[in-house]
Amino acid sequence: MMAHDSTPRSGALAGETIDALRSALAGYLGDESRDESVRVALRAMAAEAREKGLLPEQLLVVLKDIWYSSPGVQGMSEPAEQIRRLQRVVTICIKEYYAD
Repeated sequence: MMAHDSTPRSGALAGETIDALRSALAGYLGDESRDESVRVALRAMAAEAREKGLLPEQLLVVLKDIWYSSPGVQGMSEPAEQIRRLQRVVTICIKEYYAD
């Protein structure tokens, strides 16, 4: 028996959804108090993921790909701060996925 492949399918989420999250993360990385825009973007992303049948771990892979490709993250000099912020975003993502 083969193991379940939890790799997200290419293009599983709309480009607009991913762009909205990238934009929200850019604002959040510049000013942590702007986490509400991240929450809104993650809410939309999670809803789309549920609608398209993506598993939560697939959604987190997409989120982390977006996170680590962000210029704001790549420019962070403090690894502990980067991890703390990523943990916050992952927590929001999980909560939004299981909301409702």
